[in-house]
Amino acid sequence: MRAGRAERRREARKERRDRVEELAGVMTAPQAPLVWRAGWRGKATAAILCAVFVLLADHQDVGSLAHPRPGGLISAVWSSLFVGWVCCWLALWRVTADRDGVYIRRLLSTRFLPWSRIGRVELRQDGQLEFFGQSPEPMTGLFAPPWLSRVTRRPGTGGRAADTLTVMALHGDLRPTERAERAQIRGGLARWAVLLGVGVYLAVEFLPYRPLA
Repeated sequence: MRAGRAERRREARKERRDRVEELAGVMTAPQAPLVWRAGWRGKATAAILCAVFVLLADHQDVGSLAHPRPGGLISAVWSSLFVGWVCCWLALWRVTADRDGVYIRRLLSTRFLPWSRIGRVELRQDGQLEFFGQSPEPMTGLFAPPWLSRVTRRPGTGGRAADTLTVMALHGDLRPTERAERAQIRGGLARWAVLLGVGVYLAVEFLPYRPLA
């Protein structure tokens, strides 16, 4: 059994190398930076999550502005901020590759990885891109996981993004020729998560509440 798994891993690595080499043979250096970001599915999921949280939140446990319940208030604020962070992670993640390296939008800021620190990029089973290099690097993105692409028989953009980033890391002449604009790399998710969390909390606090019969 172990020998079978090891053989499958070797075959998968060989298939990946062949795919990357084939892509490198037909790929040309893009002029503008390449950007991968959340699509409509991620944004729709975030909107639905916010709506469900507001509808299912325990309005009575918070109390009122005049007589708030401390425990319920703390729980409502904390859970609203958590929901805001999850929704921003689903809807606002972004990966930008330019001539200098890769910019990854994180919680507090955008992290920059120069090409010299990237050896290869792989798509994990959970749909995130994982960067491998000289030191442990972050994971980012939220693409359709490989198993879902196999089930739906539709090509996944995550695998293509991982292969493209790997090709650019290995071949300097295939990297974008321009630098990313500030608007493409600025800011992290924290400010958006706080704003959304406050909005969700205010919706829970002030929307008319009618208990289900």
